Amino acid sequence: MAIVKLNKKASLGTAVFSAVSLKLCCWGPLLLTGVAGISGSSVYFSWLIALKPYLLAIAFLSLGVAFYQVYKKNKLGCGNCETDKPSFFKSKIYVWLVAVFVVTMTLVSYYPQIFNQTEGNEVVIANQRDIQSVKLDIEGMVCQSCETNINNAVNKIDGVIQIKTSFEKGVSVIEFDSTKTNINSIKEVILSKGYVIKKSKNE
Repeated sequence: MAIVKLNKKASLGTAVFSAVSLKLCCWGPLLLTGVAGISGSSVYFSWLIALKPYLLAIAFLSLGVAFYQVYKKNKLGCGNCETDKPSFFKSKIYVWLVAVFVVTMTLVSYYPQIFNQTEGNEVVIANQRDIQSVKLDIEGMVCQSCETNINNAVNKIDGVIQIKTSFEKGVSVIEFDSTKTNINSIKEVILSKGYVIKKSKNE
């Protein structure tokens, strides 16, 4: 009986760990940059992108094992087993809560646009000649969540008109009002998110 309980705990723990690891490529750089002040830390987590399908499979397989162990019928036929009330962390409710967490982490990892809608700023343009566009080559973007992180952060800058980022191409094109912000301010925001800017080019 102790082995079954240990396996259930291990299954749920593995499912949670694998689900959290799906977002580690995004959260890791933010923590290292924000807490330790290590800029460009996103490159240290880029290798995780290749493991995401395997982490996803491990998370759901472990979750399946946990569900099986919780819902399987008692074949021992002992009368006292029915009177044993499991603790919350061994209950069906807890397993379902873990399942919801794993599904949520999966959606956040693979479909970040569902939770983060990128909206452009409404900028009043006094002179069209003040509008500039810059193309930044960014290293460390590994998924759509990286695109969303950069777009949302840059869009908060006063004077940014629009931004289009592609993690597949490793570039971000930003259009902004030069009277309200500048390229260096935009770069600082992107660097603060843990990414590396290799070069920039005015368009």
